[in-house]
Amino acid sequence: MKKVDYLIVGQGIAGTLLAWELKKSGQSIFVLNKETENTSSNKAGGLYNPITGRKMVKTWLADEIFPTLETYYADLEKELGASFLFPKAIYRPFFNIEEQNDWQGKASADEFSRYIKSLHHSSLGIDGVEDPFGGLELQMSGSVDLPILIRQARKHLQSRGEYAAEVFEYEQLELLKSGVRYKNFEANRVVFCEGPDATSNPLTNHLPFKPVKGELLKIRTALSGEQIVNRGVFILPKEGFFKVGSTYDHARLDHEPTEAGRKNITERLAKIYKNDFEVVDHTAGVRPATFDRRPFVGMLGSHQQIGVFNGFGTKGVSLVPFFATQFVNYLLGKGELYPEVDLRRVEK
Repeated sequence: MKKVDYLIVGQGIAGTLLAWELKKSGQSIFVLNKETENTSSNKAGGLYNPITGRKMVKTWLADEIFPTLETYYADLEKELGASFLFPKAIYRPFFNIEEQNDWQGKASADEFSRYIKSLHHSSLGIDGVEDPFGGLELQMSGSVDLPILIRQARKHLQSRGEYAAEVFEYEQLELLKSGVRYKNFEANRVVFCEGPDATSNPLTNHLPFKPVKGELLKIRTALSGEQIVNRGVFILPKEGFFKVGSTYDHARLDHEPTEAGRKNITERLAKIYKNDFEVVDHTAGVRPATFDRRPFVGMLGSHQQIGVFNGFGTKGVSLVPFFATQFVNYLLGKGELYPEVDLRRVEK
């Protein structure tokens, strides 16, 4: 019988960074993962962006998260011996003069100034990009190549005998007075980091997850790769091509690209980019979102040996490092969870 402190189910970005933080805190772990390419972590753009949404507002918890986010991933790169962090300015064109005037007042305010690299009152002059009213150029922004991060972390876990490719069999989980037993494992706790598969887990399917399908295009075009353009869609330079997305579909939760999705992305792309492009790939994935767009973090009220670390949606790159650290502190009795993410908000 193999004994560990924590059994972690799932190795997307949530499971990967939770395992990492537990190991840093001296806890023994073992990761069980259903290996598949059809995960949101493998298909996501991986953006981190302090000013988001159609209304260009400061993202939730930006002041707590973004000042240390790049340092977190840079330290992880050193530990894993890989490159997956790509700091890069994000350019957000204004749609009208009113937006320009509004940000003229806000740009120097303490609330926003740390995230703004430049405020442009006229076109930045990027070939093909429609920005007659100028726009915001952001800092503390960029992307994380999640497939590289996850692949390197998996190699690290495998080299230490802390990982197995396995579909978790829920009926094999036994609850003990002081922990859990699963096949040849005994653990103090099991934590599920399964992404959208949480809706098929009999222990977590009562939680109000609201998964959402997203589609991405990979295009070839003559565009400068010096910054990420993001307004209506993001245009993310990657390895000589560009990722463009994304869509939001709560109805059809599969991994199949659709013509409707392609049309939706290309029509929105045409509003900010006028040059010709060629679509070279089209992918789809399902994000593990929740009913209130806040993650589910904590232990099940009826079974304190069973934890959940899931539901980070489109902002996993930004949110997971912060809440993985907070969750580990909570598990070790060194702190509390934010009420906005605490599982108890939906378990009452």
